[in-house]
Amino acid sequence: MFEVLNKIKEWLLDILFPKACLGCGREGTYICKDCAIFLSEVDMIEAGPRSNIMSVWEYEGLMEKLILKIKYDGCYDIINELVEKAFKTIELNLPPDIYITYVPMYRKKEKRRGFNQAELIAKKVGERTNRPVVKLLEKIKDNRSQVGLGPQERAENVKNVFKMIEVRPQSMWQNVLIVDDVYTTGATVGECVRVLKKSGVKNVWGFTLSRKMSIQNY
Repeated sequence: MFEVLNKIKEWLLDILFPKACLGCGREGTYICKDCAIFLSEVDMIEAGPRSNIMSVWEYEGLMEKLILKIKYDGCYDIINELVEKAFKTIELNLPPDIYITYVPMYRKKEKRRGFNQAELIAKKVGERTNRPVVKLLEKIKDNRSQVGLGPQERAENVKNVFKMIEVRPQSMWQNVLIVDDVYTTGATVGECVRVLKKSGVKNVWGFTLSRKMSIQNY
């Protein structure tokens, strides 16, 4: 039902408010070819034993505008553009038996916003890779925002805020890809990885559209 309403909303928005590049204002797409060259690519980083995180672009300038437009203006079709560009930029080699999941939001916050951008990104990645997307984690605490916190504070702030949802026998979860929009210090994704592995997941990979480079990764 959400997807149908979402498509209707996108159709109406395209008529009332045509897409325009957030870099130069040219109509047609949110990222025109000329402005796409200003998206700075980043490299893969390690995030713990047998886990790694793949980020595509640096979280700055145009990329920051795009992410904020998704989160606070509900422009979901930006996700489609970004994921399509991401798969032209990187090669995401995934095991055939991998499941895709995402960083969850606290239920009340997600209800207020109307969506979880990490879930929408995960669904698009699942569509592009032909892998199943499942909700494996639940956020059980409404912790404070990570904005403005240092690396250690971020790690403490997300400690024990997620739990595994036992939707199937844990023995099934051998390989999992966890998706989010932005990687800052790695605290949030790192905590999700910890919970997944504690619950029996053997190998965890991560995928984010962007990574903030100004804060040192832990």
